[in-house]
Amino acid sequence: MKHRITIGGVVFFALVGVGPAAFAEPSPEDASRAPPAAVASDTAAVAAPHKPSAAELASARHLFALGLAAEDSGRWAEALETYERISKIVVSPPLWYHLGVCHEALGHVVEALNAFELAASGATARNEIALARESRARLEKLRVKTSQIVLQLPEDATGVRVEIDGEPIHAALVGAAILVSPGARRVVVAAENYAARFEATVQAETGAVVELRAELGRKRSLAVLRSSAPARPALPSAPAPGPRISPVIVVGTAAALAAGAVVTGAMAYDVRHSFLKKNENPAPGSLGERQALHDRGQALAVTSTVLTGAAVIAGGFATYLFWPSSSSPAAPPDAAGRRPAPAAPRAPRPTALSPWVGADGAGVAVRGVL
Repeated sequence: MKHRITIGGVVFFALVGVGPAAFAEPSPEDASRAPPAAVASDTAAVAAPHKPSAAELASARHLFALGLAAEDSGRWAEALETYERISKIVVSPPLWYHLGVCHEALGHVVEALNAFELAASGATARNEIALARESRARLEKLRVKTSQIVLQLPEDATGVRVEIDGEPIHAALVGAAILVSPGARRVVVAAENYAARFEATVQAETGAVVELRAELGRKRSLAVLRSSAPARPALPSAPAPGPRISPVIVVGTAAALAAGAVVTGAMAYDVRHSFLKKNENPAPGSLGERQALHDRGQALAVTSTVLTGAAVIAGGFATYLFWPSSSSPAAPPDAAGRRPAPAAPRAPRPTALSPWVGADGAGVAVRGVL
């Protein structure tokens, strides 16, 4: 079997310690490809977006062999698809070189230029002189085959969006030469402050510069721009307060709690008195009765204590609600040393307590004069 060896293949062999002489009947052509095993051996040592595993590297070598076989048979699209899959795992100057060869064969001039540029710069960095020289030679031949499109837009156009053949082009390239492959190219331009959308199909000849002025129609008015601008989300407002509760209810609650505390306290005292009386002269078999009195007295005492605390808290809060608001601080004297007359006191307004519960929290809203 004959194997054709490229400059990239020579580099591969050098890296893995295999020379071209190891293969029988090398072709005198300095043009094509290296044997799959030797080429794929280099892929194990190249940089990648992530560190590939052993299984990924082995698969990459296998794919490289399939890509070279497709290249040998002239199946350029198949070879390109295989090389692009490999580039998602590992990349190297030789891989970029073969990607460039496939793109060039398929007429993708700009893509081939990019691939050969990467191959040349990567090979130079790795001191792969032969591969760098071959990549630059192909670059020089391809540069004259490109076409250029120069887009001209109104100077005040804002929010510019440009597409060529469905691929977005950065607005910074407007007015500069945009390299494209020769052939029919579909150009779409839009700007947020112009009403029309420009669409055109231009024929880019090899080596030609196509100057294209995008007509975007009339300029949009400021009112239209504001109405078309995305509305900012409104800040979440505080939940609406629930039913209002008068301070009178708070006072009534405090009074009820206090009354409950007094009643349970009196009951606890009465039960304790009965317990002490029975405990002084215990009758035979009265242990259970006395123990029940003891437990009941303790429960009533605890209940009275809890109610007393709740009554104190409710009474304090009711006092706070009814407490008159403090007067506003006196204003500082003016330049002449005179103090302004104090403002007339405001008529007191009823104070109300409004508990609320919302999706983002809960609380109590107090309305009125505090």
